[in-house]
This record gives sequence, C-alpha cells and structure tokens, in this order.
Amino acid sequence: MPLRCAFTVRSWDTCSEKSGYPWRSVLVVCVLFGIKLAGQGLTDTLELRPFEVIAPRLSQFSAGTRLQPMDSATMAQHRLLNLGDLLASRTPVFVKSYGLGSLATTSFRGGSAYHTAILWNGFNIGSPMNGQLDLSLVPMAAVGDVSIQYGGTSALWGSGAIGGAIHLSNTPRFGRGLLVDAALGAGSYGDLRQQARIEFSGERSITSIALFNADARNDLRYTVRQGAGTEERQQTNAELHQQGFIAEQHYRINAQQRVNARVWYQRTTREIPPSRLQPTSTAQQDDATLRATAEWSRTAEKVNLAVRGAYFDEQLDWSAATDEPVVPSRSRTMISEAEMRIRLAPRHTWEVGVNNTYTEATTEGYPDKPRQDRAALFGAYRFQSTNGRTVASLSARQELLDGDPMPLTASIGAEHGLASWLKVKAQGARVYRVPTFNELYWRPGGDPGLQPEHGYSGDAGLVVQRRKGRVGFRSEVTAFSRSITNWIIWLPGPSYWTPRNVLEVWSRGVETDSELAWQFLRSTIKLGVVTNHVVSTNEVPSGVNDASVDKQLIYVPMYSGQARLALEHGKLVLNISALYTGYRYTSTDNRAYLEPYWMCNSNASYRLVGRSRWWATVFVSANNLFDADYEVMLNRPMPLRNYQAGISFHFEKPNK
Repeated sequence: MPLRCAFTVRSWDTCSEKSGYPWRSVLVVCVLFGIKLAGQGLTDTLELRPFEVIAPRLSQFSAGTRLQPMDSATMAQHRLLNLGDLLASRTPVFVKSYGLGSLATTSFRGGSAYHTAILWNGFNIGSPMNGQLDLSLVPMAAVGDVSIQYGGTSALWGSGAIGGAIHLSNTPRFGRGLLVDAALGAGSYGDLRQQARIEFSGERSITSIALFNADARNDLRYTVRQGAGTEERQQTNAELHQQGFIAEQHYRINAQQRVNARVWYQRTTREIPPSRLQPTSTAQQDDATLRATAEWSRTAEKVNLAVRGAYFDEQLDWSAATDEPVVPSRSRTMISEAEMRIRLAPRHTWEVGVNNTYTEATTEGYPDKPRQDRAALFGAYRFQSTNGRTVASLSARQELLDGDPMPLTASIGAEHGLASWLKVKAQGARVYRVPTFNELYWRPGGDPGLQPEHGYSGDAGLVVQRRKGRVGFRSEVTAFSRSITNWIIWLPGPSYWTPRNVLEVWSRGVETDSELAWQFLRSTIKLGVVTNHVVSTNEVPSGVNDASVDKQLIYVPMYSGQARLALEHGKLVLNISALYTGYRYTSTDNRAYLEPYWMCNSNASYRLVGRSRWWATVFVSANNLFDADYEVMLNRPMPLRNYQAGISFHFEKPNK
C-alpha cells in the first residue's frame, strides 16, 4: 500500500509567517515528494497493472478491531438519505437526532460525539470548533463507500478517535468507461431529492462529478400536553434546502505512480424548528463547506509512498430570529501528511509517517482568532504468520499541540483463526482527545487551561462464519471496556457555564451482529440480528452534591437492537426491519428519562428495465409503520408514519 502525503496551496497573504502556518511540515512533504519523482520518466508503452490505494492504515494495521463495511445493496437503499439515517438503521451506533433535517451526532459505545473520528478519504472532517460533525449534513450522494471501525484508534487517526471511527471514501476504479447514475425521490413532509453522477474512466485517468439537491418542508404533525389533555400541532420553521457537488480527477502516471484531486462543496440552509416547549421559532442556520484534497502515491515491491494534503473551509451563519443579526462562524483546516510503508520480508510490514494539522477559527464568541498547530509522528508494524491464520499489529503516535507534547497513544491487536470457520480477535489502546476551540476559548466560559481527555480501551471478539450448501451463517460477538479520565463537561457557575476536566467515565458492554442467509432457486433470504448492551457510568463526583456517580450517562441507551429480514428474488428486493431503543436518561441522577420505543421500517425495489448497458429501478419505502410516537432527544418530535418513493437510472458504456 503506498504511502500518502498531501500538500495545500494557499495564497501568500494567508500563508505568510504572520499567519503562523507550519511551513516545516510542508517543506518535509515537498522534499519527500520531489525526491521520489526525480529521475522517473514517463513510459507510454508501459502496461499498467491495476492497483488501489484504500485507507492503508485501516486495512493493514487494525488487527483485532471490529470493522463493519456497508455493502453495495445497503448503500443503494440509502442513496437519497444522509449519513445519520444510514448509521441509525444499519449499525449499533446510537444517533442523537433532533428531528427531520436537524442536528444528528453519534454516540459510540457510551461516548459523546466528540469521541468519534469521521474521516473522508483518510482526512478527519470534524469541526475544530465543536469537535463533531453533523451527520444530517452528509448526503450519501457524496460518498462512495462507508466503513465503521469500533474501538479506540487514536494511534492511527489522532485526537478524537476514542469510541470509534467512520470512514467515508470515494474509491476510483480505472478502465470502466462511461458511467452515468441518476436518482429522483419524493417523500412525506414535502421531501424532494435529486442526484446525478457522470464518470469517464479510462486506463490512465478518471474524471467524475456528482451533483445533489435536497428540499424538504419537514412539516410533521405531533402532540403536546396541555393540562390534562393534548394538543396537536404541525411543525413550523423547519424547511431544509441543500445543494452541492463532488468532483474528482485521478491520473495514473505509470504502473507505479498515481495522483488525484478531489473537491467537495455544499451549501445548506435550514430553519430551526421549535421544541415541544416552544410555541414558535424563527431561528435559521446557513452552512457552507468546501473540502479539497490532493494526493500522490507510488507503489513498489518493497517500499510504498504517499504524499497528500487537504484544505477545509467551513462557514456557519446563525440567526436566533428573523429580526436579529446573523452571527457568523468560520473555521479553516490545513492538513499535510506523508507516509512510507516498507515490506522487506513477506510476513513483516512497517509504516512510518508524519502529519501536520493547522486550524484557525473566528466567531463572536472568541476574543481573538484562535489557532492550533498539531504535529504528529506515527508508526506501525504488522505481522502475518506463514499460514495466514494469525495477524497482529502494533501502532504508536506522538502528537505535539503548539509545541507541547500530548499523551502518547498506542494500540496493539491480534486475530487468530482457530479453525476455518472460527476466529478470535482482541485489541487494546491508549486514546486521547484535545479540547475543542469552544471548550478552550468561548467567552464567557471557555478555559484555556483544560487538559486533554485520555484513557484506555480494549475489546475482544469471536467471529463464526460457516457455509453449508445453500445456507450461510456469520456471527460476531464483541465485548469492550473503556476508561476515560479528564472527561470534559460544562458545569453551571454563578453567571455562566464553564467546561471542566472533572469526570472519569467507564464504558463497557457487549455487541453482537449475526446474519443467516439461505439461497433457493432464484431467491435469497437473509435474516440479521444486531444487539447492543452498553453501561457507561461516571466514577467520580463533579461536586459536593453530584448524584451522577455510578449512574448511566445521559442519552446513552443501555439496550438497543435491530432485526432485519430481506428477500431477493430476480429483479425484486424486499426489506423489513425492526429497531429497538431502550431508556435514555435525561438527568445525570437518572430520575428523568425517555421511554423506550420500537420502529418498524420497510422498503422494496424492482428493476423495471434491464439491458447490458442500462437499467432503471423503482423503489418505495415506508418508515415507522406502526405510527410510534417517540423522541430521540427530549422535547424534539420525530416523524410518525412516512413514505418515500423514487426511481434510479444507470448507464454504462465500457471502453473498447
């Protein structure tokens, strides 16, 4: 797997010495880039052998961790939805949703949204201001592949990868010719979505662009308590409008070298609806995000290299009411990275790399324009036994924040095949997270003296996979434990809230993921069951009268699960799923809580036209079939029974 490095081009006025941009990392990257390109001429007659560069650290140095890739069928079912919808319906990750079109964040294994690293083609795209990413703003139209990595991976991905990591990737495939994909969908509450993608894929180059658009009124109906009775209301001020595109260019210089560039831009305008306790709301939020990356990679028999870089520009304009001024916020992130992978012996692989992440942000809540310069040196080792039944990996990472050393992170993991159908795996790691800009600099309340969160995590699992004739079975059981000290929470003060390093949180539990598949004639039936048991408690009091000790953290369900039944018969695909979410406490003493709820969803698709080069598929889905009245977050109404239908089109013309 080639090493990756990246660089970012900025205008002279923003890259001057005054800006504080870390030129030392750029020089390291450029020198490495130049050295490897020197003396390598182009050979037009050279036969190109196919190779792919996909998240090298994820595929090579994550032995013992649980990895859940989303298959193509799952991605197709959610192509008109967002990342939050995908995670909520197909993973044990708890998604804290504030309603249709509203904020949605993750909770991995009893952690907070700050403890999830979300990476796009290897780059962390979490906000430096609040340390998280709004999943409702990530359309599936912009993402080709999704993989969920569970457990602590700070040694691989840096600060914040405490509970898990979500990997979003756009994987190039050369030589496929012309491809066109388009989809149109309409649903309840005025939901309209369109997307289109065109790609020219030759033997040496790939050019692609995807466009997406979404509009929704989100005017769902809900009830509120009024004295001894209830009153029905229709949600107002909830419209959402989103447009964007993602463009990619890949070029193979020769059989060993490849370069690429990607640009992802989107703009979202959404109104913030009132809660059940508010009669009205006129708040509005506008988000504009630009993400651009570039990469050069070289593969060889023993040494692979990669150099890459990224520039992220995020702007958020917030207005509490139509007659109040807009409060702008803006952050910029620049990332440079270089990796070298060495394989001197068939069973041993080493990797070493450097990373520099520079961020700056502006908003009325900050007294100045805060900046962070985070440099990292990381390394990893992978061992594979002669028979391939045992794989082990060891990784370590040392980061410097503005020149000050952060906690050293490391991980070790292994997996071993006891039999052809049985595998055991285990992994342990030291993890950490640096405080966000809001926690450090927000005025009033921010505390520049906050210390990084740090701790240890570990998990062990058993994987059973058997197939006999037309019946296949796979099951994975994982037990995990994680302890975090210096956990940051905001506490009330005499005049305002202030973040403090006061909690020590212990999270532990068991996850299961099983699927049974049966093939007969032209049909396939699949039955899947996912269960999740999480106990996440605070172990130390934050004050004299703190009643949160040994209590479950708020908005962490102790029990949740899913069951899925799918039927594939010829051109017809049917799916039905049932999801259970248990009690979620809304007070730290666990006296106030939200009731458990069941959700039942279904969808069907049918390929209307099928030819060797093009086909069309119609689909329909019905969600919350039993009309459950539930809340994921307190006083935030969720939709009752709702529907979506649409059609997708695919055309391809292979190269001659």
